[in-house]
Amino acid sequence: MMMPRNLTKLAAAAATALAVTAGAALGQGHCPASNIIGSGIISNVCWSCIFPLRISGITIFGSPQAASGTDANGFSMSSRPRVPDEAANSAVCVCNDGALPTIGVPIGMWLPTELYETTMTPGCSSVLGGVQIGIADPLYLGSSGDPTSDLEQQSFNHVHTYSFPIVLMMELFTKCASSYSDIDILYLSEIDPMWNDPIVAMYGNPMSVFGSSIMAQAACAADSISSSVGRPIDDLFWCGGSWTTTMAPYTGFEHAQGPVQFSSSTAQKLLAMNAARGIERSHVGNEALCQAQYQPMLKRSHYRWQAAWPRAEGTRNHASGESILRWGAGRTIPGVAEMPIYLRWNWTDCCATVSGG
Repeated sequence: MMMPRNLTKLAAAAATALAVTAGAALGQGHCPASNIIGSGIISNVCWSCIFPLRISGITIFGSPQAASGTDANGFSMSSRPRVPDEAANSAVCVCNDGALPTIGVPIGMWLPTELYETTMTPGCSSVLGGVQIGIADPLYLGSSGDPTSDLEQQSFNHVHTYSFPIVLMMELFTKCASSYSDIDILYLSEIDPMWNDPIVAMYGNPMSVFGSSIMAQAACAADSISSSVGRPIDDLFWCGGSWTTTMAPYTGFEHAQGPVQFSSSTAQKLLAMNAARGIERSHVGNEALCQAQYQPMLKRSHYRWQAAWPRAEGTRNHASGESILRWGAGRTIPGVAEMPIYLRWNWTDCCATVSGG
């Protein structure tokens, strides 16, 4: 039996109202302002996370952080930064990027490079003070799924990235300058067709077909255990540590529990996707001393993450895929700021020139 036209309109209006109400309850449509560009530049950054510092393949200054212990919430502390196994170990470096070769000294350290802003509201930029940047189509609203019920219940969120060369902007370690010299918008998932469609994402990165297989997912069990304590297994590049079983396909959809876990997973997926696209280059190793290298298979041990807002880690950061029980407690403010902003750290090997050029 067909419904009268006016009742059909009434039912549609009621459904829309319920969707808006449910969306508001999940933080959709709300765009809080952060203090990242402001006082947060100093107070929200873990400055001790720059160390260890290596010069000519020798660790001069180790990490000043405690190796173990418990935090204020009673959880085990997150892992402290360590030198990646593939870090540069040569005593001198020679770069041919000018008319004459330049000779220098290899330097390696952890550097904060990019902000990853997660949101369920299309176009919302908390980094830029809670402004809407003109991409507000309700079609792309995020959702908070319930992974304990069935596989159809998935979470979905958007990710925006911003260059954040704060060390260079403070004129520290200028010899290791990155390609960015100020804070800029680099990526908006709302305008990326792969982010919203797993099928398109599969065509964009065929390796995702393998990463989604049962065999590949079974291998990720070992990586989940190892990553939980801060040591991701780079050979299992398709795995997501304790944040997700597999990163394939590289989309904003995720089976995970709670906003901290699924937003961490999608941020890591975006990093892996940009590595496959050639947008993200490796700065680790003797080959990268003069120029960043193309590395389509993401090596997660080369990156670390820090919750930078709304409740920053402040004095520590964590490895890719590291258990949220070691760092994620109390990082969001329910009903106010539920989607975190993460600061990504790169291990960076560079050649600090001393002559030539």
